[in-house]
Formats: sequence, structure tokens, C-alpha cells
Amino acid sequence: MMNNLTAQMRMRLRVLCSCMALILVGYAGVTHLMVQHAFSRDRRDQERKLSAQRQDATPHGSEYIAQHLSEQILFFNRVPKTGSEMLVLLLQWLQGENTFRHIRLRNTVNRFLSFDEQLELAADIGQKLHDTTEHLVSFDRHVYFTNFTNLGLKMPIYLNIIRDPLEKMESRFYYARVTPRPGLNTPPGYRRSKPPKYATLEECILDHGSECAFITGHHYDLSIPYFCGHHEYCRELNNEAALRTAKLHVEEWYPVVGVLEDINATLTVLEHKLPRFFRGVTDLYYNDLLAPHHNKNRYRPRTSKYVEDLLRRNLTDEYDFYNFVRQRLNLQYRQVNGT
Repeated sequence: MMNNLTAQMRMRLRVLCSCMALILVGYAGVTHLMVQHAFSRDRRDQERKLSAQRQDATPHGSEYIAQHLSEQILFFNRVPKTGSEMLVLLLQWLQGENTFRHIRLRNTVNRFLSFDEQLELAADIGQKLHDTTEHLVSFDRHVYFTNFTNLGLKMPIYLNIIRDPLEKMESRFYYARVTPRPGLNTPPGYRRSKPPKYATLEECILDHGSECAFITGHHYDLSIPYFCGHHEYCRELNNEAALRTAKLHVEEWYPVVGVLEDINATLTVLEHKLPRFFRGVTDLYYNDLLAPHHNKNRYRPRTSKYVEDLLRRNLTDEYDFYNFVRQRLNLQYRQVNGT
């Protein structure tokens, strides 16, 4: 009898060991499949990014652009601190006269979007288009250039305006120090943040402050990413590929990129190149409201020539891009005037 019990115990032990082995094999198999799926997903994401990067950096012919462009949609992906609010105001005033609708998309501090966030942006635009009855629609938002063809959609007519990089940086530096802004309500429970370390841009740069140090290869929210796109390299300071891609996108998708320092040329070219949206903009600007007023803090401290020259050397590609856009705009202006 004792032998029978021992045999039964051995049999149960073998069965238990076999079951545990099967469980372990199954677990290993599931783990292997999960790892394979993760690697496959990462590989697909990487391939998609590389494909999008190649697509963005590849010149397209006029036939391709015509096939992939929606001429009923204008997208103003605004560069901050360039006078863009003025241009939005003009669009809002012109929408009734020119029979289109201007829609302000929700702004966030995030202008660099993941692929899923780009899909959300496209879905938001699609919903707004579905809800409106107007044939022509314009949108604005602070966001980097988005290639909607990579999302399976047509491209809008892109629009933007830029500014001298040094002026833009100074404006942004001092704007960040005006909090809360005069004339606006202060929300309940608001606590004024700790005063910034530097009161002037001059002090910040000479002391190598982190908020005004521009180091080649580091990521910054400057003008080029708004024309280059959502690739990591687009935010790298003085990245030659980012500069080339930004210029390519300007030539292909932006009929007009304005320059704040050349506002007369900007408005004239806008009215000529995009009349369905900007017909009458020059008269509106000069006769009715805005002409003498640039959104500029006249009381901000002056920056020395030494510091200005230092910044210009650090912002080499930003100035290259600025000069490229300005030359293009002035050429368009001369063509409009027949000179």
C-alpha cells in the first residue's frame, strides 16, 4: 500500500511539474509575442517618422502641389511675437466683407506635436469645417508646420509672418516679464511667480543666463521650426537640414510669408496673392485703424551693439532664414508693382 501511495505522489508531482512547465512555456511565448509587438510598433513608428522626414525634405513639382492643395482653407500657423495678432485681427475684420469664416483653434504651450497630436489637430480642423457653412475658411494657431499629406489629407494654403530674430527675442524676453498684464482680470487664488533673475536682456546674456543662451545643437522655439515641422532636428539651433527644409516648405506651401519690418510689402503682396481672403486689407490697415501702431514696447531697455552682434552670431541660421524670406517678399512686392 505504501508503494502505491508513493507511486501516486510521484505521478502527481510529474503532472504538476508538466503543468508548471507548460505555464512557463506559455508565459515565455506570450512575453516573446509582446516584445515582438513592441519592437514591431517601435519599428513602424520609426519607419513612419523617417518616411515623413524624407517626404518633408523632398522637393515637389507644381503638379504634385496642385493635387495635394485645398484652396478653400487658409492656415496661419503663427510664429509668436511677430505681430501675428495684428494679422489675425485683420482676418477677423475681413471675413464678413470677403465672405469667409475665420476660426481660432485652441492654443497650447505645445507647438511641437507627436504623430497622434497631429492627428488630433487634423480632426479638430475637420470638425470645424464640418460645422461651418462657409465655403472659405481660415484658421490660426501657434503650431509648427504640419504636413497633412502625411496624415492622408490635403494641404491648406499656409500663411505666416516673421520678424528680425533679435527684435523677436527682445520682445519675447520682456513680454515674459509683464505678468499679470495690465487691464486683465487676475484669477482667484493667483500668486505672483518669483521675480525673474534678470531684469534686462543685456544682464542675462552677459551673465550667460540659461533663458537667453543660444547653443548650437540645442532645442529652441524659434522661427525655423514653424516652417520646418515636427521632426526633432527642426528645433535644433543652426541645423542645416532644418534650414533647408524650412526654405523648401516656404517655396512650396506658403504663397506669402510676411515680414513685420516690411508691413507695407506684406499687406500688398497678401492682397495680390490671396485676394479671396485679403481683398481690401491695405485700405483697412492704413485708413481705418492700425497703420501707426506696431505692438512694440517702446520703453524696453536698449541692448548694446556688442550684445546684439553676439546674438546675431549665435542665431546664424535664423538670420539666414529671415533674410531669405525678406528677399522673397521684396521680390514679390516689386513684381506686384511692376518694378
